[in-house]
This record gives sequence, C-alpha cells and structure tokens, in this order.
Amino acid sequence: MKKILLVLVALLFSVNQGFALNCLYNCVEPYDLSHGASRFMSAITGSNFLAEKIAKSILRKEIMKNTDGKFSVKVDSYSVKDLKKGIFKSVKVKGKEINADGVHFTKLNMKTLCDFNYISMKNPNNPVFMEDLPLEFSVVMSEDDLNKTMQTVEYEKLIDKLNSYGKGYGLFKIESTRLKIKDDKLYYILQVALPFAKNLQDVVIMSDLKVYKGDIDFANTKLINKKISIDMKKIDRIVNYLNPLDFSLNILENKDAILTVQNINVKDDKVFANGLIVIPKDIKE
Repeated sequence: MKKILLVLVALLFSVNQGFALNCLYNCVEPYDLSHGASRFMSAITGSNFLAEKIAKSILRKEIMKNTDGKFSVKVDSYSVKDLKKGIFKSVKVKGKEINADGVHFTKLNMKTLCDFNYISMKNPNNPVFMEDLPLEFSVVMSEDDLNKTMQTVEYEKLIDKLNSYGKGYGLFKIESTRLKIKDDKLYYILQVALPFAKNLQDVVIMSDLKVYKGDIDFANTKLINKKISIDMKKIDRIVNYLNPLDFSLNILENKDAILTVQNINVKDDKVFANGLIVIPKDIKE
C-alpha cells in the first residue's frame, strides 16, 4: 500500500526545481535559516508567497496522482531559499471522499505541530528528517467507508491468515465480513462456515470502541444471535485481529512513523478519530 503520509511529506519539496506512549515530541528552535535580509526580501517582493503557492499546487497535484479525493493544501514557509532546503513553518492538508489504495475516509485532516520543520533535500531522492516531524490527524469514517476498505486484497489476506490458523483445529472458517453502524453502535458481522453445518452462519457482534495503548480496540463485545454458542474471549481476539478501523489508520504510518490514536467515538453513525503521528528524525552521522 502507498502511505499517504510519505506522499504528503516527500512531495512537498518538489518545489526544489522512540517515543513514549503518547508520542511525545520536542519542537526545536529554528536554525540553518537563510539570512534575515533574504527572508525580508522574500516577503516584500512576494516571492515567498509565490513559492508557497507553487509548493501547494505541486503537492496537491501529486497527492491526486496517488490518491482519489478532494484536497486542499496550505504551506507556510520562511523564505524561498529555506523552502528549497526543506525548511518550512507548517503544512496543512484537508481531504474529503478519499480512496487511498482501497482504504476509504469520508474526511482526513493533517497538520504539522511545530513552527520549525526541517527535511534536508540535499539528495531529493533521499530526504533526511533533520528533526522529529510531529503531525496531528483527524479522520471520519462511515459505514460505507469501512465496508469498502474491508473488500481490499490486503484485508482479505488478514482473513486468510486467520483462517489458516484455525484450519488445523477444526474451527469455523470466516467467509466474509461486514460492518454496520446503527444508533451509534457498531455491529461486526462475520459470515462463517461451521463444522458439521450445511449452511453459512452469520455471527453478529455488537461492540463499543475504545483507545488502548494508542490503538483502537473493540470493547464490551456482545453476541447478538444467541442461537450460536461461541467463546466470547475467542471472538474478542478475532474481531480485534481483523479490526478494520486500525487497518484503515495503518495507511498513515510510514518511515518508522509512530501513530497514536488519542480519541475515538461514534456519532451520527460515523466513526471519528484523532491523534498524533510522529516521524522520528534520521540519525545524523
């Protein structure tokens, strides 16, 4: 899968023609900036504004090459020279109706959190993160988004892997999965083949959502169709292994990035989540 975050960060500079649980980060004081006079001239001549517009346009076009959706981008820089070096104040990206390699979001917003960000572009093909790059993200996922995501090849591989584990023990085989959101509750539906049963059976599980150690977990799972007797501890493990919400957010991780979900809730029959992504700085020789 292509990683959205890598696209956002690396493509910005086309204009150049171990953390704790909560992903704590440090913003550093600016350095390696161009001379003050140069920044002043960039501002009064409008060249910095023009550079920001060019960077924004290039970034948006490149995102659209790799991802379907509607995007707006804002770039804030110190000067033309600094932007060419890979030094910038901030980047904000807002997207709607996104499809990134089969992973769907109704909305996705990302923005840098420090006033000084530095990604060395001495080698444009191998950008070096001079400092930690922390970003704040928020996503909105609908029932339709999640069900489309669950049809991807990568998600089906998760199901196949789980089925391969259970095959040797004569357990049920998962044939398909789908998710329904009703009255702000999540219903995870497994269609399974049971041993000695002729027809496929639907296992319907109602669940709450919670954040556990920075990940999204299904919690307080309840079996809705009481006619089927299944160990709920096993069901908990299965639905969290196949968790389509965590699966969707994994596309935001790249280049050793650490993603920490901070909040999640279901409202108006949609899933809302937000948190931090921190790309650690590269080790300087």
